[in-house]
Formats: sequence, structure tokens, C-alpha cells
Amino acid sequence: MNRKFEVTATKTYATEATADKAVAKAGFQDVRHFIVRAADGRFYPVFVGQEAAQRGVHFRFNVVS
Repeated sequence: MNRKFEVTATKTYATEATADKAVAKAGFQDVRHFIVRAADGRFYPVFVGQEAAQRGVHFRFNVVS
């Protein structure tokens, strides 16, 4: 069964590099994630998996499991 995820960004960044810096500053660069480009051209990180939830990433960024 296919599932559709619609992620609404809590915070977006002007460039992909800025989004990466925000992830690193928060200390989550070693947690599995990808950077999404929103319809308005801005970027935001989305973290994947249970590890992200257990480490508290969901308090700052979007997480899908």
C-alpha cells in the first residue's frame, strides 16, 4: 500500500547550505535526513527514522518514520 506524506515545514532556509548549517548547529548532522526544496524555492530538512525521534530531532525539525 502506498502512503503519501505531506510535510509542512516548521522553518525554511534560503539556501541548501544554510539548512545544512542549521542541522549541524543543532548537532544532528549524523542522523539520517534529506533536504527538501519547498514550492517557494526555500529549503528545509526532513529527518527519517526512529533514531531521529529518539534523539529529539522532532522538537526542532520535521521527522518521518
